[in-house]
Amino acid sequence: MMVRMLEDDLFPSTPGKVKIERTHGASRKLQRCFASANTLFLWALFVIALIASYLSFQSFVDTSSRYLSASWGGLHWERQIRASAAVRRTEGITVLVTGAAGFVGSHVSLALRRRGDGVVGLDNFNAYYDPSLKKARKALLASHGVFVVEGDVNDAHLLAKLFDTVPFTHVMHLAAQAGVRYAIENPASYVHSNVAGLVTLLEASKSADPQPAIVWASSSSVYGLNDKVPFSESHRTDRPASLYAATKKAGEEITHVYNHIYGLSITGLRFFTVYGPWGRPDMAYFSFTRNILQGKPITVYRGRDGADLARDFTYIDDVVKGCVAALETAEASTGSGGRKRRQAQYRIYNLGNTSPVTVPTLVSILERHLKVNAKKNIVEMPGNGDVPFTHANITAARAELGYKPTTNLETGLKKFVKWYLSYYGYSRRLLGGKSQEIVA
Repeated sequence: MMVRMLEDDLFPSTPGKVKIERTHGASRKLQRCFASANTLFLWALFVIALIASYLSFQSFVDTSSRYLSASWGGLHWERQIRASAAVRRTEGITVLVTGAAGFVGSHVSLALRRRGDGVVGLDNFNAYYDPSLKKARKALLASHGVFVVEGDVNDAHLLAKLFDTVPFTHVMHLAAQAGVRYAIENPASYVHSNVAGLVTLLEASKSADPQPAIVWASSSSVYGLNDKVPFSESHRTDRPASLYAATKKAGEEITHVYNHIYGLSITGLRFFTVYGPWGRPDMAYFSFTRNILQGKPITVYRGRDGADLARDFTYIDDVVKGCVAALETAEASTGSGGRKRRQAQYRIYNLGNTSPVTVPTLVSILERHLKVNAKKNIVEMPGNGDVPFTHANITAARAELGYKPTTNLETGLKKFVKWYLSYYGYSRRLLGGKSQEIVA
């Protein structure tokens, strides 16, 4: 019945006659419908605009907050950077040292400053080992006028700001995630620092004006499973034994690309087991010293064939001389505005001592200098990426850099022990052949 009534309203019984007033009512209903739809559409647009505005404002707030909370930037910061970068000798160079609060980085920075070169440091002070040691190195550098920026080499904005503030002639790239065994626990950190960080630095360097010459730390670990001795730069390096070694080998290939395409002057240095004062606590000689003094056992690895492991231990002062020589002999980069004008210099050198020493011999030297016998656990070397021996051929570095290591392990460890006892507040009182610890 209701349907019939609706039909009567819309369609009259008399043909040719239309009930105008009913039709107008239906039209008004349709118009109101469309008006409601338009209103809803406008309200939807308004809500979307509000959300977009909020998100834009939030992004602005977040960006501003990050900028304001950053540990770098501002006029005072720029003045510190420029003062640290000031050259104090004729024909001096201006060097950005990454990993400046690290072991090798702090020594190289100090050596450059003492020569009168301009030095600015960069370090992220990560917690791979006790950051207080890195802070102490930073304080040492500050006492000699070297400013260390706290920041990550992966921070492209920070790098761009540094290159805008100072026209660096050289970069000494020593920032890296070190250690062979730690890669098993935290592999991502090696890719982040040793690969992504290197690329970020190279990107900033190729766009800088002027382009700096780059000297960077590769590693003897790139020789991996190579069994030819001594290790020469011409030997194959395509069989890494650890992720750390693989990232360093990747670094050598990546730097070659930036040299080839952008004209960056590149020098890679393959360090061989660097040791000495202000060293890294994760290194065997350092942890052995700590455990021997604390009366704790030390673990000495032995090869699966029963042979003692051997390393080409290289004293820090010798390595620093090699680093400085590499900076001095580095030719200028040949690019401008991110484009290569001509072929640029590309070099790789071994920096070792050329005299491998077995780990048991290392322990015996430490026992003699500490006047304490070590409690040793002799175990077979696990498959964690370590190699049984390293031995550097330094013919190329000697000929082209004038590199000549002069410190043997006996002398170097004596200097290290003297520093260790002083830094950690030990006073040696020989009581029954034992060392009594006195914390300052």
